[in-house]
Amino acid sequence: MKKNIVNCFFIGIVALFSGCAADLTDVLAPSPLSLEELEKRMNAASDPQGHFASSKSYIMKQEIKELYWLNDDVIRMVEVKFEKPDKFALITYDDNQPASVFCTDGNSGWVAYYKDRKIVRLDEAGLRRMRALASLGTPGAGGYSSVFKDVQVYKCTNEEGRFFRIDCKGPELSEPISFYVDADDYLLRRVKMNFQLPGGKSSRYENIILGYELRDGVRVPMKTRIIQDGIKQDSRVIYYNLNPVIPAGDFLPPVF
Repeated sequence: MKKNIVNCFFIGIVALFSGCAADLTDVLAPSPLSLEELEKRMNAASDPQGHFASSKSYIMKQEIKELYWLNDDVIRMVEVKFEKPDKFALITYDDNQPASVFCTDGNSGWVAYYKDRKIVRLDEAGLRRMRALASLGTPGAGGYSSVFKDVQVYKCTNEEGRFFRIDCKGPELSEPISFYVDADDYLLRRVKMNFQLPGGKSSRYENIILGYELRDGVRVPMKTRIIQDGIKQDSRVIYYNLNPVIPAGDFLPPVF
């Protein structure tokens, strides 16, 4: 069964660049829907005409604003490029200049840092993580179970309403990622996760979707709020295009 998980991808990439979320008390019960049926309804809600699932490539840009009370806000941009079957590039910009890029041409993967003029070739573990990230945004890809090793679905109620909670585990994850899907319209509303930072420090991350818009027939989470380790960030999609022609060199590291 094919499934569009574009929404969890769009918010998932922001986790790579975000800086304690308010706790909710989840009351869980067995889900009345199977994972397959829930994914089918989510797909119909987010990609009603199948435009994303049938696309061959896309480009998406997000503006991410890091919010401070006393100091000036910090704004950066993230650009994602994808081409089937498995070419992927994720570029961050500071002051409209590229700062770093994660990319793969489908065979090898790299991380490049512009300030240091440094390129690191990914090892097998790093390449697997990049492919897992890219697979979340692959048009027409399989569902959660094709990305994560262990997936559980629950009926969930908390202070914000009624949801389906999808808990996902994988070999690269120390703890599950929880996806909260609205029980009425089947749109993704929240993602929560804990993960290990370099050095073994634990970090809490939460992404809340504030609004959707219909773009090229796809309901895109245009505005999200990220809360991580006491830092708040607001993200908005500023550009979204299906089926662009992307030069092959865009999936290779820069030449310094």
